[in-house]
Amino acid sequence: MSEQKLIVGNIKMNMETLAMREDYLAQAEDAFANLPSNATLVVCPPTVYMERFAQAFATSSVALGAQDCFWEFHGAFTGETSPKTLDDIGVEYVIIGHSERRALGESDHAVVRKCQTALRAQLTPIICVGYTQHGEEEIAGVRRSVEALTNALSKEQLQQIIFAYEPVWAIGSGKVPTTDDIQTMILFIRQIVGKHDATIGAQIPVLYGGSVSPENVVDVGVRSGAQGVLVGGASLQPETFARIAHNICQ
Repeated sequence: MSEQKLIVGNIKMNMETLAMREDYLAQAEDAFANLPSNATLVVCPPTVYMERFAQAFATSSVALGAQDCFWEFHGAFTGETSPKTLDDIGVEYVIIGHSERRALGESDHAVVRKCQTALRAQLTPIICVGYTQHGEEEIAGVRRSVEALTNALSKEQLQQIIFAYEPVWAIGSGKVPTTDDIQTMILFIRQIVGKHDATIGAQIPVLYGGSVSPENVVDVGVRSGAQGVLVGGASLQPETFARIAHNICQ
């Protein structure tokens, strides 16, 4: 049996109707029934459906995640979602700093604030880092994002977060980085964290996110040294998402 793997499905702004939501949950009941014991499957639905998903997965091994959260618990912040609300519903994980959020202007400073508040709410942040260009620009961008967190968080807090490497330059293009490319970036992220604490740097989980499929998940999620994967489009089909979990845990 291989090590424990985290498989996170980001549904994004899909399932636009209640009928689509219920169809997904009906398929998920069968697809997620016999997951490997070393798989931690996390589904991140649209926030408006969160309570329904929490109800559906209440007696299963599937964990619930959010796609984003705000940096305050309550107040005059129209349209935002409180991390405390997510925790109260039963959410365990929250994606922060996804490339699609950063493309809309979300800064490293905002990511740090959201991460700190999510931790206060007992959520596990999945911090996305990556860059729009491959090469030196990506290295500099990832360094800035990771250092922003390591400079702001305590050692205790660093031990509670997860990173996800998103090669933004490849997402949507049909390109998938080589196993060596992914491994290099994972080691780079750990090296940056390791400057603050060598033990945490060596152990901090790093996921891979970007065009993950049942066919390539062993390369991108196992041979790369990743602790799991952040799945986008393939998570919209429960059977496909489940196959990714089975393949990465074989």
